[in-house]
Amino acid sequence: MDEQPREKIPVALVRCPGYEEEEAEQGVRQATDLIGGIGSFLSPGMHVLVKPNLLMGAPPERAVCTHPTILEAVCRLLTTHGCTVTIADSPGAGIPYRTRNLLRAYDQSGYTPLAGIPGVTLNQDTSSRTTPFSGGRLVRQFEIISPVLDADAVVVVSKLKTHIFTGMTGAVKNLFGTIPGLDKPPFHARLQDESRFGEMLLDLNRCIRPVLQIMDAIDIMEGDGPMAGRTVRLGAILASPDPVALDSIACRLIGIEPLSIGSIRAASDQGLFREEEVEIRGEDPGTLAMPGVEKPKTRREKQQSLARRMIQGVLRRLGQSYTLHPTLKKSACTRCHQCERTCPVGAISLKNGYPRFDYATCICCYCCHEMCDSHAIGLSPGILHRALRPLIR
Repeated sequence: MDEQPREKIPVALVRCPGYEEEEAEQGVRQATDLIGGIGSFLSPGMHVLVKPNLLMGAPPERAVCTHPTILEAVCRLLTTHGCTVTIADSPGAGIPYRTRNLLRAYDQSGYTPLAGIPGVTLNQDTSSRTTPFSGGRLVRQFEIISPVLDADAVVVVSKLKTHIFTGMTGAVKNLFGTIPGLDKPPFHARLQDESRFGEMLLDLNRCIRPVLQIMDAIDIMEGDGPMAGRTVRLGAILASPDPVALDSIACRLIGIEPLSIGSIRAASDQGLFREEEVEIRGEDPGTLAMPGVEKPKTRREKQQSLARRMIQGVLRRLGQSYTLHPTLKKSACTRCHQCERTCPVGAISLKNGYPRFDYATCICCYCCHEMCDSHAIGLSPGILHRALRPLIR
């Protein structure tokens, strides 16, 4: 029997040149209307958890977090529809999930004024609950922050960035922030392969089941994201009911092959995603695409030919002598010890207050690089990498 065609998955793509309040609200509303309107996803009277990307408290111009103007536009759209809103997230791995840390992150990221919108609350509840998920392919139980579980529905407001471990971070990975801060590193320790990590993220999304995805792709991050990259202007807002479909279009906009991303590949392997079933509504992607966006150091090689990628795959099996590994830029180090707290396998110790890396233990998850706010941790190639790289360029 012939397989029945599946319904198309809509992804809205709207041009939005900047973060002026009026243009942000118009862009968010237009994107949502293109996929059916807010009433297709939420009913008046619902309590909605809005989940931004609050990796770490950082000024909006750095493009580390979802821009507060986009977050405000989403909140106003929801409250105008008759919903109440809680904004909640647990900042990155290694940051204790405590009220004072949340308040600091809200303030540094420009979120604090959002609590002044009638019907909007900034979460201060730092409790969490163990949540079984029998449908998980890889993970069947997650520890999830309570505000997510207490809401009637979840709306994800992600930020488009490159990422040194997962290649890109957008809608799917944003839900990793629903796991309390110090509960994140064990996932990196257990799931050292990016593909397996992607499978876990997919399970987490299927467990929480957000009803709506909105992506801030006005200012995005290129290079060694999600913290240490550079801000570039793409000028777009995306929306979809499906996080994988949304991420696939975001990948195309910045010149990344979607199936090179672990979570998208996992969804494809599980029969949950087919790119040909995605329907783009709104702008022609070709008018907004920026294929020249700089990829992370860990991914630039993957843009090369298949033969070269195969050679590199063999070389990586030789271990630390080839793999990129973290190194200290001592002059930039503030000795905050965030890297030591972040490392999921205890590969960082302190000497005279400065981090020292045990490369025999390091699993190259790059959490230390990701969470270093002073950009004091770089990525350097091993000896074999430096010797052989000219041969595989």
